Amino acid sequence: MEMQFEMPSKNSFTVYSKSGCPNCFKVKNLLKERNLLFNIIDCDDYILGEKQSFLNFIKNLSNKEINIFPIIFYESKIVGGFIETKEFIEKLLLSFDDNFQ
Repeated sequence: MEMQFEMPSKNSFTVYSKSGCPNCFKVKNLLKERNLLFNIIDCDDYILGEKQSFLNFIKNLSNKEINIFPIIFYESKIVGGFIETKEFIEKLLLSFDDNFQ
């Protein structure tokens, strides 16, 4: 029976994470520090059970091959990994600040 993979959130960040991943830990801390809403999806079972199906699921959502963690989406759109998310958050917060000055 094929596993059902959890879809990314339509109104916050979604972090596809796995145990022991240093960048997964870093991105969760970054999102917490910035007081941003996020949802964590633990992918350990996905990787152990149906790794290729999971990678295909991510590829279909993001339109790109991704095989490293974390995999981060914002409002159902792919952002990338830790570095891309860090840059994305900086731009997001800058634009947010600009709108309120």
